[in-house]
Amino acid sequence: MAISRGFIEILQMANSDGPKRFNDFTKIVIKRTALSSATVSKRLDELIAIKAMDQVITKSKFRRGVITYKVTDKGRRIIKLAIELQNMVDFKDNTD
Repeated sequence: MAISRGFIEILQMANSDGPKRFNDFTKIVIKRTALSSATVSKRLDELIAIKAMDQVITKSKFRRGVITYKVTDKGRRIIKLAIELQNMVDFKDNTD
């Protein structure tokens, strides 16, 4: 599986400051362009399929179930590896 646009950014956002809802991810901006709903939906499906994120449905007596997303241990390992890889690339760029 290739790492597609928004993959790491969605993981990083979900890993910070409590549960996240779908619309939170549509506020992610990469190269001055926000992620579209279609892109967010696809990335969430991919992240859930590889068990990097969990979808949590909380029932409420006032409205339908509230869906939030949280990062799994596997997702946190992916974030850590992505940061290490970025640091390696940055280090190489600074030594040229």
